[in-house]
Amino acid sequence: MNRDDGFSSIISEQADRQFRELLTREALEAASAGRWNGELWRSVEESALSLALVPEAQGGVGLAAADAFEIVRLAGYRALPLPLGDTMVAKALWAGAGGDLDLAGDRPVLLASQAQGASAVLREMRGGMAASLVTEPLAFADVPASLLVHGRGADGGDWLLLLDTDGLPRERCAGPGLEAAFSLRLDEVLVPAARRVRWQPRHPLALQAHGAMLRSLQMVGGMQRCLELGLQYAGERAQFGKAIARFAPVQDMLVEAAAETAASVSAAGLALEHWRPEADEDSVFCIAAAKARCGEAAGKVSALVHQVHGAIGFTQEHVLHHHTRRLWAWRDDFGSESLWSRRIGELVCGCAGSTLWPRIAGL
Repeated sequence: MNRDDGFSSIISEQADRQFRELLTREALEAASAGRWNGELWRSVEESALSLALVPEAQGGVGLAAADAFEIVRLAGYRALPLPLGDTMVAKALWAGAGGDLDLAGDRPVLLASQAQGASAVLREMRGGMAASLVTEPLAFADVPASLLVHGRGADGGDWLLLLDTDGLPRERCAGPGLEAAFSLRLDEVLVPAARRVRWQPRHPLALQAHGAMLRSLQMVGGMQRCLELGLQYAGERAQFGKAIARFAPVQDMLVEAAAETAASVSAAGLALEHWRPEADEDSVFCIAAAKARCGEAAGKVSALVHQVHGAIGFTQEHVLHHHTRRLWAWRDDFGSESLWSRRIGELVCGCAGSTLWPRIAGL
């Protein structure tokens, strides 16, 4: 569906207003303590935001990718403690491959990420297929949810699997994020026919790339909010009779944070322009660049804004840590910047010398 700029603005404003109204101080504190807010999820689910990328013909909202992913950026900006972006992309991929959306219901759907982007191992057995996989740490894996898994059969064919997380063995993983993270283990879990569909991605890292795209946009939103908080605090906090924003060292820190944020916006924007559900080589290349650049910037922006705030930014009472701790966690989700930098190197080395520059320039 084609959307004009006016409609896009309405969607963004409504989503941001909803996030802002839902995220009361009590809701943020509950999320900080690792408690799942089912009421918060139901409110977001009832607004059909999780169906933003699903075509209208399949029961979705049918937003353009740019409009749908703007909601993801806003979720990062507001530090929304819900797996909304993951569910949005997972439902779009599942429906696009021919899966039954009713199986997902109104529960969150998490994207399964395995080390190095490997897919689940599938083998034929009586009654269906059996899947084996150990996921990387997943936030919200301790709540009633579904899990979207990329599996590969013995014949080399690709599958999408939609599994319930209920009853799956899990191990809690330490990390900087406010939401508890768990690694899930699938030991030859039987996958009924209704919960598996053939998938035709154009790149073996397709599912991991989708997750990396989500985290890049969330980091952009989180950095933009951190920068705003830094500017606001520097303008209000007085020292030696004047606002600290007038001191050159503080100005330098804010300028550097703004430059890092702007670079991330540019990198994520390029990835968004090339985003495709089937994740071809160009889209994975751009997503790799975005995740690497946003991850690097997130660490720098967090450090710089915390320096501007001083000790108060680390206190539980201040809102800053709600954003920076999530930024630190998102850096590692679906591959760190070092992993994606290595992927970029592999993609570049795989190009013939005469085609490398035209390819980069054409993105």
